Amino acid sequence: WRLVKFVDTGMLAMTKCNKCGGHFITHPHEIARHFTCGLCNPPARAGKGKASGAIQMH
Repeated sequence: WRLVKFVDTGMLAMTKCNKCGGHFITHPHEIARHFTCGLCNPPARAGKGKASGAIQMH
């Protein structure tokens, strides 16, 4: 219910994803025209390269 209150008062907004068309909770001042959800565009894995100290399998 707390999440519904934040959306109703304008502290959070529902934004439509450009790729899948799903609606997601976002900050109301986020640029909604170019929004892509985390399911359609997942973030890069942290620490996957040699420079960041990843575990090396030999």
